[in-house]
Amino acid sequence: MGPPGSGKSTIAQLLLRLYDYHEGSIRLDMNDLNLLNRKYVRSQISIVLQEPFLYAASIENNLRVGQSQATSQEIEQAAVDACIHDSIKGFSNGYQSMVGERGVTLSGGQRQRVALARALLKVPPILILDDALSAVDTDTEAQILSALKERRRNQTTIIIAHRLSTIRHANKVLMLSAGKVIQSGDHDSLSQRPGAYRRLCVIQDSVQGQIEDDLAEVK
Repeated sequence: MGPPGSGKSTIAQLLLRLYDYHEGSIRLDMNDLNLLNRKYVRSQISIVLQEPFLYAASIENNLRVGQSQATSQEIEQAAVDACIHDSIKGFSNGYQSMVGERGVTLSGGQRQRVALARALLKVPPILILDDALSAVDTDTEAQILSALKERRRNQTTIIIAHRLSTIRHANKVLMLSAGKVIQSGDHDSLSQRPGAYRRLCVIQDSVQGQIEDDLAEVK
């Protein structure tokens, strides 16, 4: 976590070797990342972006990108875990429904969930979600995170997010500022420790409380 420009997405780009680092070290299975073949590194990682790219093709063909031999059962299970299966089945042509260029015929949340299902179908050793749940509601987010925890229990998942609910149950949270890690730990310890993370908790809890009060007044 961290404010815009703190270096969150830069970490993801470094992990994908979109550019190389010149100081410090990143290691994958104890091997220096800069010395590993780029094609191999990218075969080990799937990334889902806040604004994912979808082709002007059927939903099924979009899901099969990079995993063309996947069975229908595997595709549907990935879609279920990404909480998009029911939406797809509700379309007139189901998984054969066509989406426009960049998925323009889908909502932002649907695009993100289709992209997540595509990434899960690959079963990557490392999954990076770069603010990839920002367009889904908190209930759907909770279902997705629960499915990820079950499906990827022995694999690495890196989540870049702005909402505390997204990373609340992470094994380790890194708080970044100006390209540096200023705090690290789990949610419980960081929320009790003076610093940027605790301030963020206070702000988001206050906003959430105000929203709930406003909704109660409407009812």
